[in-house]
Amino acid sequence: MGNGKSLSRVLSDAQQLNLSIEIIEMSSSTRTAKEAAKACGCIPAQIIKSIILRNTHTSALFLILVSGANNIDLVKTSDVLGINLKMADPADVRARTGFAIGGVSPLGHLAKLETYFDPLLTNYKNIWAAAGEPNTVFKSSPNDLIKSILAKPLPASCFIEIT
Repeated sequence: MGNGKSLSRVLSDAQQLNLSIEIIEMSSSTRTAKEAAKACGCIPAQIIKSIILRNTHTSALFLILVSGANNIDLVKTSDVLGINLKMADPADVRARTGFAIGGVSPLGHLAKLETYFDPLLTNYKNIWAAAGEPNTVFKSSPNDLIKSILAKPLPASCFIEIT
């Protein structure tokens, strides 16, 4: 496993939050929820997709932790939060979080982001998330992770099940 800055930030953030995680480097791709689930030996619903959205009026970024079994509904999420949201630009995501799209971790961002989560994630004993380097992941209890990063729930209606 490398000693990249992104991985170091994830580890440091977990330590500061008293969140016990073990980072694992996979031999196969973890870029998509399906690939990550196969590599981790779990189902896609246990994979966290860290989606970065941008408020179109203020440019503030939001982190949405989405189950690998779902996609986010931007219209409903915008309505629930009372702001106009769109997917953040990849260059903006990298510059403001320190991660490339497809590898954004829930931990270790360059700046604190307001964070929300898909309630489906709480149905599982363990969930898996990107850990800051290609093919690195960590396993956590959803409740421990959500509590440590102060994530707030979004209604299930903000998510669309992938069929």
